[in-house]
Amino acid sequence: MLGSKTRAALILGLAGLLVAACNPVQRQPAPPRTPAASPLRVAVPPDAPPYAFRQGNQLAGLEVDFARELAAALGRPLELLPVDFADLIPTLLAGRADLVMAGMTITPAREVRIVFSDPYLRSGLVAVMRREDAGRYPTSRSVLAVTSAIGVVTGTTGERFVREHAQRASTLVYPTALAAVDELRQRRVDVVVHDAPVGIWFVSSDEANLAVLLKPLNEEQLAWGMRQSDEALRSAVNGALARWRTDGTRRRILARWIPYWQRLEQATATK
Repeated sequence: MLGSKTRAALILGLAGLLVAACNPVQRQPAPPRTPAASPLRVAVPPDAPPYAFRQGNQLAGLEVDFARELAAALGRPLELLPVDFADLIPTLLAGRADLVMAGMTITPAREVRIVFSDPYLRSGLVAVMRREDAGRYPTSRSVLAVTSAIGVVTGTTGERFVREHAQRASTLVYPTALAAVDELRQRRVDVVVHDAPVGIWFVSSDEANLAVLLKPLNEEQLAWGMRQSDEALRSAVNGALARWRTDGTRRRILARWIPYWQRLEQATATK
């Protein structure tokens, strides 16, 4: 037989089990799921070095680096969309991209359709020619006096500038800067007028055959394009750019792809 103390302990143990059974453990509710941030869809040209170009199976370049930094600053995954230059603004307006990052110049005509961030670089147009002809084009005036063919890229400020300022020339339009430079090598045009970073990039890869007039023909402000309704995104982009100007991010990315960027800004400031 059980002693009185043993019986009392057994009764207390059974009572405790009954109480536990009547009061199940209260589980904490699962924390609400944080919705995944939507990708930042950035349209870039796939054939405009050093802004953006294919390097193996990936896109690389100045704008690609800026896009990665921007997506990280906004806490969003990045989705790069390779788009031909002429289709960049239509792609943005159709809602297939959130941002255009393409070495694009701020112009009044473009501002009718889209809004721009604050400028990230002051640049300009340059003239590229065959090295053997460099002596024929020592000044901007000599370039604009051309009566033969000048190559430009369709839909760019280079095309507009040549049509307005070199009216004696025959303006030949090409889909890409590479196509225009190839035509220069084939002697179908005598000069190519295009963005300074792109023109200098092509010359630097073929100095034996190409030359560039380093004095810019004009001054242009480069910025990133957004839809006019995306004021919140524009504010966030400008905030990130302002931080990059002080923490060295802008300087680091520009120096990687355009090591002469400070001289370029100084040269265009005198225009």
